[in-house]
Formats: sequence, structure tokens, C-alpha cells
Amino acid sequence: MDKDKIIEIKDLSVYINSQRLLNDINLEISKNEILLIYGPRNAGKSLLARSIVTLNEELFKNIQTTGQILFLGEDVNHIEKRYLRSEIAYSEPTFVDNINFLTLSEVFNLVLGIKPSEISHEQFILLEKLNIAHIFSNHSSLKSYESFWNWTIGDKISFIIFLSLVRNPQVFIFDSILDHLDDFMHKNIKDFLYDIKEDRSLIISTRNLSLFSDIAEKIVFLDQGEIVYKGSIEGFLLNFPL
Repeated sequence: MDKDKIIEIKDLSVYINSQRLLNDINLEISKNEILLIYGPRNAGKSLLARSIVTLNEELFKNIQTTGQILFLGEDVNHIEKRYLRSEIAYSEPTFVDNINFLTLSEVFNLVLGIKPSEISHEQFILLEKLNIAHIFSNHSSLKSYESFWNWTIGDKISFIIFLSLVRNPQVFIFDSILDHLDDFMHKNIKDFLYDIKEDRSLIISTRNLSLFSDIAEKIVFLDQGEIVYKGSIEGFLLNFPL
């Protein structure tokens, strides 16, 4: 495997209830790269993103997968799931709703094994970069934000990114979750993601090309479970003008 390749997808097809939803996907993701998975609703974007972290088998009963996905040269099906998902951090829109059923203290204990008041200086700086440090500034604010029902959607997405970052993964997969940010939050998060890509690879699944086309090196255009185009953003826009 090429030393710059972090994920390689070979001849991947996915069937659910005998219906083929992904067809012969071949794709390489390099280190320090931002890749867009772009396409209309039901194109197979989420199915592809979840395949990388072997999540589809936990969501669907009658599923069959052929082909292979390699992470640093090793088949993802042969990697212990907890380790795989610590190295490849996956997030999607239901995380924003599901976090409401836990408290801030419970999330910190589950994910980091500490209390919110015990964050390190480095973690607080990261929260500042994500524009949510005000929540952790003092005891009063921590108490006010103990329930996630008091958080904005943008703040919850920033917090989910924070939880992923502190685990120091090699790859981030954002499965449509960033599409839910307002314009102000979107610019801040996009700038932040571009800054951190020097140390990580980012995969962003989206139905809105204009949101991320200025920071991505490569795009995969999916439609009806097949790759219609893969290559540079510039090449895509020449072949498929908006």
C-alpha cells in the first residue's frame, strides 16, 4: 500500500434485502486530504461512509457486502471495532439529537473519563477554537449547560467535533452533519477543519457542494450507488457545471 494512502476501497458493493445500493466502489483516500462525498439524497453517501467504520452491519439485518476496505493496509473487518472507531471518528446528524438524552457530565465521563470541570488547558484552547469555551468558563455556565437541550445545534456539532478530536483520530468522517450549521458557524468550523487537516484526513459527505468546494482536494460524485466522477473539484465543475 502506498505510504500516503490511509484508506483504500476495492470493488465495494453493498446489498440490503437483495437490492444493490452500492455498486463496485473503488476509491483511495490519502493522508492530510479533504475528500468530499457528494450526491443527491439516496445516492449511497451514508452507506459508503458507514462502510468505512463497519457500521452498516449493526443497522441493517439483511445486508451483504462484497469487496474490501483497507485502513493502513489492513482489512477493516479484521480490526477490533473500538480501535477502528477511535482511529476513524464518524459522526452524523442523529448524534445531535441523541446527545440530548445524556447530560454533559455523563458524556464527559463516558468519552473522556473526567468531569467537565477537569478539562486540561490544551482541551480548553481547543474549545476556544471551536467557539464553545464560554460553556466551560466557570461553574455557573457549566451548570446552565448541563442539559444539552439548552445548547444550540451549532454548539452541539462543535462539541461532537471536540469529542472526536481529543481522541486524536487519524481520519474524520462527517456524514452530512455539517450541512446543519448556519452560515456563521459553518465558516468557523470550515476554517477550523482546514487548519487541522495537516495532521488528519477528512471525509465530508454532503448534498451541498458549495459549502465545502473551496477546502477540498478531491470529490467523489455518487448517484444511485455508483461513482459518476472522482477527481479534482475543478475537473468536476468542468464536467458537471452547477
